[in-house]
Amino acid sequence: MLLRAAIVILVMLNLGAAGWWLFQPQPGVAAGMATAAPGLRLLKEVPAPFPPAVAATADAAAAPSPSAAAAPPAAAPGTPMATPAPAAPIAVEQPAVCLRFGPFADPAARSVARTALATAGVTAVAFDERARGVRGWKVFLPAQPSREAAVATAERLKAAGVADLFVMTEGADANSIALGRFSSETGARRRQTELRGKGVQAQVEPVGGTPAQAWLDARLPAGADRAALARIARSQPLDCAQLR
Repeated sequence: MLLRAAIVILVMLNLGAAGWWLFQPQPGVAAGMATAAPGLRLLKEVPAPFPPAVAATADAAAAPSPSAAAAPPAAAPGTPMATPAPAAPIAVEQPAVCLRFGPFADPAARSVARTALATAGVTAVAFDERARGVRGWKVFLPAQPSREAAVATAERLKAAGVADLFVMTEGADANSIALGRFSSETGARRRQTELRGKGVQAQVEPVGGTPAQAWLDARLPAGADRAALARIARSQPLDCAQLR
């Protein structure tokens, strides 16, 4: 019985010693707690807080302004300023210009004008407009200055072997010399060729309706001299889509 009591007492003593060693404060922790504990300070040693207005002014002065933050860094002295490259010019295509030259009295006159246009750098294409509603064709010499001049011209033609002529005395054809009337242009042109072989510069015109007309169509090159072209032949605007 006494032995059992002694064993219990020894166990209790051992447990008490172990608890004391486990739960006693560590030296480093105690020193830290002692250091972290605030000490006592006199009222006059506590710094007075800034007034609200002074604090706001100080905060505004310390904060960077938006303009200063957005401003690009200043270039170093002596550094040349970068010059923006000039914009490339935009080429504007000029619209095409087409003209119809004429009408010409006959294919020969058109051929002469075509050669002159080619010399000026313009390539022209022949265009023939057929006669419409024509009742006939006449071969004639234009009106002379007076009746006497017309009669004298007729006498010279007879002396040159030209027959079938008549001096017109009335209307719009007065003082002109009629050299024949034909139902077709082919017959009139044949008579004209015969007379020119005798040195007579006869002309051919339709009677009534719209006569056939000889034209030249052309697309003008860039920089064409319009004034020089006007001296070659009269012209009128032409839709380039109609150019043949």
